[in-house]
Amino acid sequence: MKFKTLLLTSTFLSFLSFGLNIEVGVGPQQEQFRGWIQYKGTSVDLKNDLHLQDKTRGFGYLILRHKAKLGFIPLPDLRFEFLKIDTSGTGTLSKDITVGGITFTVSDRISTKVRFDQYDVTFFYTPLKVSLAKFRWGLGVKTIDFYYKVRSLTTGKESSKSATLPLPYLYGRTDFYFLFLRAFGEIRVLPGSSYFYDAKAGGGVSFSIAPRLELFAHAGYRYQRYRVKDISDISSDIKIKGLFGQVGLSLSF
Repeated sequence: MKFKTLLLTSTFLSFLSFGLNIEVGVGPQQEQFRGWIQYKGTSVDLKNDLHLQDKTRGFGYLILRHKAKLGFIPLPDLRFEFLKIDTSGTGTLSKDITVGGITFTVSDRISTKVRFDQYDVTFFYTPLKVSLAKFRWGLGVKTIDFYYKVRSLTTGKESSKSATLPLPYLYGRTDFYFLFLRAFGEIRVLPGSSYFYDAKAGGGVSFSIAPRLELFAHAGYRYQRYRVKDISDISSDIKIKGLFGQVGLSLSF
C-alpha cells in the first residue's frame, strides 16, 4: 500500500514538474430528441411513436494539460467528459410498431424509457498557437451506456435491451481569445457509411481570480447525430440537440 502511495505521489509530482494545468467544468445540457430507430422490426419515430420527452440534464469534464515527453516525443494532453442522457415518455400509438421483435398494436398505450449516457476520453495535441487563437486535434473514444424499455400499459408486453458501445472518433477544436472574451468550436466525428458526430459551438468570459487560477463561464449549442445502417440488426438516424451552459476553474502549477 505504501509503495502504491509513493508511486502515485511521484507520478503526480512529475506532472507538476512538467507544467501541469488542470481545468474542470460542469453545467446543464438541454436535450431535444429527434429522428428514428429500427431494431428487429419497423422504423419507430422517437417523438411520434415513442413519445420521448425533451429533457435538461448535466455534464462535466476534466482536462489535464502538461509538457511531459517520452524521450523526444511529447505526450498528448487528456480530456475526460461525462454527459447524462436519459428520457422517458408515455403515449398512445397511432400505428402498429415492432421493437426488438415485439409488436405493439395501434391504440396501445405505451411507456418508454431510454438511457444514452456518454463517457468520452480524448487524447489531443495543440500544434498551433497564435496570439488570439489556438487549434487542437486528436483521437478519442466515446463509450455509450445504452438501455431502452418499451412496455405496453394495455397488454403488458415489453421489449428491452442494454448495451455498452465504444465509438472511436477524430477530435478537433479551435479557441479564440480577446481580452476576457472567449469563443470556441469543437467536433468529434466517426466518418463512414454509418457515422456519428458531436459538435459544439459557444463563447463566454474568463477572469483571473488569483495567481494561476482562472474562473470562466460559457454558453453555447450542442448537436449530436448517430446514423447507423444495419449494424447488429440496428438502423437509426438519431439527433440530440440543445443549448448548454458551463462554469469552471483552470489551475496551473
